[in-house]
Amino acid sequence: MYISFLAVIPKNLAGNRIDNGPLLKEWQDWLLANLIAVNYFNSLQALASRPDFGFTIPVGYSVKYVQTSTSFFQTISQLDTQIRSALNGARNDLNRVHTGMKRVPEKLETMALLVKQAPFDLLLALFPDSFNDIEKLVNDSLVVLRKPGKNFEQVLNLLTEIDYLLTVGSNDQMISLQVYDVKTQWALLTQLVIELSNRAEATRESLLLQFNWVLQEFIRSGPTFPDTLRNFILLLLLPKIVEIDRTSDLLVMITKTYSDISSQFTDEQIGGNGHLLLLSQEQERQRYLNKLHRDLPIQVVQIARLALKQHKEFLQRDKNRQANYQTLLAETSHADFTTIINKINK
Repeated sequence: MYISFLAVIPKNLAGNRIDNGPLLKEWQDWLLANLIAVNYFNSLQALASRPDFGFTIPVGYSVKYVQTSTSFFQTISQLDTQIRSALNGARNDLNRVHTGMKRVPEKLETMALLVKQAPFDLLLALFPDSFNDIEKLVNDSLVVLRKPGKNFEQVLNLLTEIDYLLTVGSNDQMISLQVYDVKTQWALLTQLVIELSNRAEATRESLLLQFNWVLQEFIRSGPTFPDTLRNFILLLLLPKIVEIDRTSDLLVMITKTYSDISSQFTDEQIGGNGHLLLLSQEQERQRYLNKLHRDLPIQVVQIARLALKQHKEFLQRDKNRQANYQTLLAETSHADFTTIINKINK
């Protein structure tokens, strides 16, 4: 029986791993770009309050994103509107992802216990429901994450065009450098939301592959499915359960930290910057620029400490993740399992 069973195991059951390496390594720097980009943009608005000028359009170049090429002031106002919309939307969207994805581990635990203990009829009745619940949570998160990714890319396209037009036709090096700095930080922030979306996509694909296969095997084998084979399936499946748990935890950590940082820092920064475009005196302009430059290091340190704390807590959870599942499977009694099932059926 094991030979015939091994013959139907998907070749990529143990492969096709979710590569969280880049996100886990870079997310703190990408997250800091949220605050840094806004600080740099505030400085840019103060600089844009100087006498207005139009862009020099190179021969043969077609302007795609700048709406008013004859006015740098109007272009920064356009950029302000898009940045506000993108950041406000992202905070709400990532908070929704955090709320949804934090429910995934409980669903995974239930599915593992069903495979371990549930009678055949109960397994067929409840396993698909738990599977569908997780799939819906992941799909919803994926849909939500694609929206800020698209919005952030639109802002990046506008910044890239402004940067290009200034490079070929501006004599104000300070403004050119400030636009470049904003673009650089915004690119990092865009990379963050793209990577979050990629991780959600990889989680969905892994989930569909692994758990559809498990359900098919139980249906194919029927009520006579032996406990030895049940345990063997669980042995193969547990690493994937742990992997999906790890990825969902990573998404929860990052989206929660992003939402916290936005609420505590970025919302106030972006919400109170409208007057910067209207500064009329150079002395006042320099006062705000100096303040923005002084505030940034202090706020970066505060955010870096918060992100590092969250990162360390994640690594500690990850260290014990597989052992926790093994303990759950080994120590959950039949009575405890029945209580869990009754809770599901309510």
